[in-house]
Amino acid sequence: MVWCFQCGASYDEDAAECVECGVATFPTPPQPAEEVGGPDDEQLAYEFHEWSPDSRGRLEAALRAQELEHAWLGPTLIVCEADEEAVDKTVEGVLRAQLPKLDKSQPAVVYELGDYDEAHKADVLSELLSEGIAHEIDYAGNLEVAEADEEAVDALFDRLSSTAAQRQFGPGLPGVEPYQVLETLFFSSDRLRRNTSDTKAMEDFALAHDQVVQLSLPWGYEPDFWRAMLDAADGLREALVAGPDPVEGDAAAGQAAEALRELLRRYM
Repeated sequence: MVWCFQCGASYDEDAAECVECGVATFPTPPQPAEEVGGPDDEQLAYEFHEWSPDSRGRLEAALRAQELEHAWLGPTLIVCEADEEAVDKTVEGVLRAQLPKLDKSQPAVVYELGDYDEAHKADVLSELLSEGIAHEIDYAGNLEVAEADEEAVDALFDRLSSTAAQRQFGPGLPGVEPYQVLETLFFSSDRLRRNTSDTKAMEDFALAHDQVVQLSLPWGYEPDFWRAMLDAADGLREALVAGPDPVEGDAAAGQAAEALRELLRRYM
C-alpha cells in the first residue's frame, strides 16, 4: 500500500500520486495533525496553497528524511513550534533546489547590498526564493539578477523597505487616530512656545507624546518626517522634564516647542 500525505487516502503500490490531491504517494501513512508534538507543545501552520503538487511532494520527502514531526491539512503544513527553524531551512532548501540558474549569457543587473544589515539581506534572499527569481551573490557580496527580472526585484526592494520603515516605529495603537494625535501635539506645542508654564498644554502634550511613540507609521506619512517628528516631540518632552535653566530660563523648552510646531504646521 501507499498513501497520500495530504488527505491520507490509501492506494495500491503502483499508484504514483493521489487522484484527489495530485501529490505524490508515500509508502507509510501520514501523521494525524492532533498527534504532532506532545500535549504541551505549540503547533505552527505553514500555508502552501501556491505551491505546486510536485513542490509539496518534494517538501514532504525532505521532512520525512529529517524525521521532523508534521502533518498536512490539505496544502497547510502543521509542525511543532520547536521545529520552526529546522522547517524553515527545509522549505528554503526545497525552494533553492527548484530555483532556475542565472543565465550568464543574458544581460544582468547588479544591486549593491553593502549598506544592508544581515537580517535585511536574509529577507531579500528569502523573497527572491519565494518568487522563484534566479540570482547570484558575487565575490563582493552584491546581488546579481537577470535584466528581465529588474522590475520585479525593484518592487521587492520597495516592499521590504516599506516593511522595514514600519518596524522602525511603534507597534500600533488600536482605536487611536494618528491625525488627532498630531493635532494635539501641534496645538499643545503652539501654546507651550508662548508659555511653557501652561499646565493644560503640558497635560495635553504629555498624553499625545505617550500615544505618538506607540503609533506605527500611518499610511500617507513619509518615514523621514515621522522620525523627525518623534525626535522633535522627544526633545520637547526632555526640555519640559528638565525644567528652566538657571541662566537661560525656559528658552530651551520654548525653542523645542517652536521646532515641533513648525514641523507639524504643514500637516494642519
